[in-house]
Amino acid sequence: MKKAVFSIGLLLSLIFSASSAWAQSSPAIRLQPVLSDLFSPVFVTSARDGSKRLFVVEQGGVIRVAQPGASTATEFLNISSKISSGGERGLLGLAFHPQYSQNRRFFVYYTRANDGAIQIAEYQASTANPNVADTTEKVILTIPHPNSNHNGGTIAFGADGYLYAATGDGGGANDPNNNAQNLDALLGKFIRIDINVPAGSTAPYRIPADNPFAGATPGADEVYAYGMRNPYRFSFDRGGTNQLWVGDVGQDSLEEVDIITRGGNYGWRIMEGSQCNPAINANCTPPAGHIPPVFQYSSNDSANPQRCSVTGGYVYRGTRSALPNGAYVYADYCTGEIFLWNNNQQSRLLDTDRFISSFGEDEDGEIYVVGLLSGTVERIERVGPAPAKAKFDFDGDGKTDISIFRPAASGAEWWYLKSSTGGNAAAQFGSSTDRPVPADFTGDGKSDFAFWRPSSGEWFVLRSEDFSFYSFPFGASGDVPVPADFDGDGRADAAVFRPSSNTWYINLSSGGTRIQQFGAGGDIPVVADYDGDNRADIAIYRRSTGEWWLSRSSAGVIVYQFGRGNNATDYPVPGDYTGDGKADAAFFRRETGEWFVLRSENNSFYSFPFGLSDDIPSPGDYDGDGKTDAAVFRPSNSTWYVQRSGSGTTLIQSFGASGDRAIPGAYGSILIPID
Repeated sequence: MKKAVFSIGLLLSLIFSASSAWAQSSPAIRLQPVLSDLFSPVFVTSARDGSKRLFVVEQGGVIRVAQPGASTATEFLNISSKISSGGERGLLGLAFHPQYSQNRRFFVYYTRANDGAIQIAEYQASTANPNVADTTEKVILTIPHPNSNHNGGTIAFGADGYLYAATGDGGGANDPNNNAQNLDALLGKFIRIDINVPAGSTAPYRIPADNPFAGATPGADEVYAYGMRNPYRFSFDRGGTNQLWVGDVGQDSLEEVDIITRGGNYGWRIMEGSQCNPAINANCTPPAGHIPPVFQYSSNDSANPQRCSVTGGYVYRGTRSALPNGAYVYADYCTGEIFLWNNNQQSRLLDTDRFISSFGEDEDGEIYVVGLLSGTVERIERVGPAPAKAKFDFDGDGKTDISIFRPAASGAEWWYLKSSTGGNAAAQFGSSTDRPVPADFTGDGKSDFAFWRPSSGEWFVLRSEDFSFYSFPFGASGDVPVPADFDGDGRADAAVFRPSSNTWYINLSSGGTRIQQFGAGGDIPVVADYDGDNRADIAIYRRSTGEWWLSRSSAGVIVYQFGRGNNATDYPVPGDYTGDGKADAAFFRRETGEWFVLRSENNSFYSFPFGLSDDIPSPGDYDGDGKTDAAVFRPSNSTWYVQRSGSGTTLIQSFGASGDRAIPGAYGSILIPID
């Protein structure tokens, strides 16, 4: 887990000096206390059973459970008599079965009393009390371990349903037994096993058929990847990619973070990070198929001499927008610094006095920090308003993607230009009469392809994470679809505005239906988060009078006079143009190609020319800076023009063909083609 121990006084005196490899800016965060008075906590997780409980692993052999909102935790399981604890040994890992709510099965990872062997074992929650576990143990796997350090410690279930575990190399300097490169040893490895054995079988687990060394292939059947030194903390990206991220603790020079792939060789003991291990061979040749780190940092740096041991973390996919979606958070154990890897840059988020033994993730994807010596669990929270999620972000990089909806007799096509890679992608989904309504319905940080069928009042959603689709009826012919996150759970809700009765119908993803009458004949719905509470507000633009009416979820109704009454060329395009976390009332005047924005922070307005009279306004956050950019699609030449707020430059991109509909298109969130 660590290579040196420093006093709290020395940690507090640490001076951080950024180098060119480190970004100079990152979101401001704080640690919100959740639990305290714990005994050497080393991990926190959830059961993902809908209960919203947190489970805390204490190194000495106790698992505690905390109810939602509670500040204290009660004992769930005590197996301290089975544990060899101290230093890097102890009860280190916990994983709940994907069907835990039905089968009550969970698994632990610990170092065994007397000999320190690594043991993976199964337990079950009590049928009588879900907050207490039965003490009957079923041993799944035992791995002899020669030394007290480099035990690894994480177990987790992948999206494939298999149980993954990461083991250290057995300890000692430079892996003296060369375990990490020995395919017949289970030390210095990622292992993958199937614990869903048939009823009546005496075997504790099976080998997945696609394990890289299964069957006749030389090597231990359980091995999934190898060449690890001490992969103490790893996690799966829950955002659809299911990538396996790990922080592998270095020896003398480099701390590394890797993405683990099947059969991959990550180099140790021949390599330390991206460089040769000088204790083995200063001018070595990397092993065949060596996979270098995604990134690394120095633990032998005169500017940062106290850094010593990476604590692997999580890719952020939470609903509170505490961190940029898709960014990876991690720490250094010895300094207490919390870091972020985002857009291929490392930055420091916070310098703490914690000895961070682990991060953890709750059911909503929020990330927690575990303090070993402080006995604390704290949640990462953003300081200040959270930036609005980028609309129409199909690749999940936090930026609006240039995209079009192409009606066709053979079936509608969706085309988008990935802001993350520059490549384009397409999906055939829908028909020419369907109304495109892309939004993040599943909460994975990516917009899903979706449409609303006016003829039947049905919604069809193509999930971005796996391209499966589902449908459901909600609405009637004549309704205007207005999907948005009205309940603040990070998922778009299906919603319609019914002009015939000026009524809103919202199918809340968190449960239930909301019905509210708001508006008058001829009003245009302009849904956005105007009060900055991370929930969409019911809102309309009254074209007859040039008024904005907002039914704010946190602060009631307010009216703005902003626009020209009875003018058919003012098109509302609300968005957060100033980056204060609140949507601004805004419109595009098509006759002159001008934009007008009413700042939410002080009700002052500004205007600027951008576009021509035949352009279709398509605003969004195309540069990922948290501010809405003015943008237009020019049908005459199928070209996009984006005025990027982050750099002050204009992006000009040819993308589309004659007859294509721009997404988002006129009226911002409601996707109504210009009349």
